[in-house]
Amino acid sequence: MEQWESMRTSLEKVAGQLGIVGIDGHPQPDPEVIDDEYLKSVSTATRAFLVLCSSELEEFIEARCLDFLFASLDASGKQMQHNSLHSLSIHFRRNIGNMLNGGGWFVDFYATDIQARKFSTEQKRGKKEKAAQDLPDDSPALLNRKTLAARLCHMYREEVVGVSHGINDNDLIDLLVPLGFSRYLVQEECPSFLAALQSLAKARGEAAHRAANGSGWPFKALTPPLQEQMSLGDAWARWEAVLNSMNELEDLLNIAEQAGIEAPAETAT
Repeated sequence: MEQWESMRTSLEKVAGQLGIVGIDGHPQPDPEVIDDEYLKSVSTATRAFLVLCSSELEEFIEARCLDFLFASLDASGKQMQHNSLHSLSIHFRRNIGNMLNGGGWFVDFYATDIQARKFSTEQKRGKKEKAAQDLPDDSPALLNRKTLAARLCHMYREEVVGVSHGINDNDLIDLLVPLGFSRYLVQEECPSFLAALQSLAKARGEAAHRAANGSGWPFKALTPPLQEQMSLGDAWARWEAVLNSMNELEDLLNIAEQAGIEAPAETAT
C-alpha cells in the first residue's frame, strides 16, 4: 500500500540519521557483548527512534481508520453504509440518546435525498416568512441518515481518535470496535500485527517515560533504567515486526470494504 511505503521510507531516513541503519539501509549490527557501556552509547538513538516511529505509526493508523469510515459511508453499496451507521450508533447510543432527549429534531431516517431537500427548502421558506413577520423560529432541524452520519463521524473523530494516545494492541482494537469490528475478529485476523504493536509499545513506553540515567526519589524502587533500554538491533527488530505484519490490518479493512462487516459490532460498556 502506497501510504505504508511512504511511512516506511520516512522512518528509514530517521533511522539513518540516528545511526540505527547504515548508508546501505541495513541495520547496524550489535556487538557480540552488549554491556552497560554499549547501551549508554546507543541509548539516545534508540529511545528517539522508538518514540518517533510510534508517533508516525499512531497517526497513520488513526488516519487509516478515518479513511475507512468515510469510504464506508460514501460506498455505493447500501449494506456498507448500513453497517457503518449501525455500529457507530451502537457505540455512541448514549450520545444519540442525550441528543434526541434535548428535543427539537424532525427525525426521518428513511427519507430520500429528494425528500430531505424538499423538507429543507420548505423549512427555509418558513424561516424567511417568520423572520419577515418578526416571529420566533421554532422549526425543527432534520435528522436523517446524512445528518446522523455527519454527527457520528464527528463523535468518532473527537471521542475515539481524539482521545487515543498510543498505538498498542488495545489501542488498535479501541479504534476498530466503533467501526463494527468485534474484538474477537481483530484478534483472529491480526495476531502477528497485534503482537508486534504490543512489543513496540512496551519499548516505546520505557523510552518515553524512563530516564537514560539513574533517577533518585521516588524512582529508587524501580528497575535501573539501562536494564530496560534497547540495543540498536532490538529497536529496529520491533519496528520491522510491525512493518512485516501490517498486511493483516490492510487485509481486514479490505475485506470489510469489499463485502461489508459481517461480524456483530461490539457494544460499548
